[in-house]
Amino acid sequence: MFFIHVIGSLAMGFYLLLPFVLGKIDRMTPAVQEGTLSAVQLLNRLAQFALILMLVSGVYMIVAWNSYSVAWIVVVVLLFLAISGIAGAMGKPLRLSLEAIRNQQPMTQYAGKMRMFSTLLAVFLILITFLMVYSHII
Repeated sequence: MFFIHVIGSLAMGFYLLLPFVLGKIDRMTPAVQEGTLSAVQLLNRLAQFALILMLVSGVYMIVAWNSYSVAWIVVVVLLFLAISGIAGAMGKPLRLSLEAIRNQQPMTQYAGKMRMFSTLLAVFLILITFLMVYSHII
């Protein structure tokens, strides 16, 4: 299960780069914007499936190893829920941006939301990774 958990976390790694990719989305040509957002949308969907694998493997490891404090479990679950919710919420601005680009309309109204969501995802992913490595801290 640990191996599956690590593979899932590697699949989530693209969220760390996402703020840098979406930070420059306004300066790209529409064709490049469409390609970039299509790739981000696909990777976001794949990462959501990885979240399911990580949830199952994480719950198994918590129950099987029984070496985590209740406070650690609560904080990690809250961070996991935040990551899951934000990743899901980012799907709508991605979809609407792609529709706007395909209809040759500006997508600037969605760019701010995507940047905010990607930054929050990166921060929460760094926090949860820190807590996974240093589980004894709480």
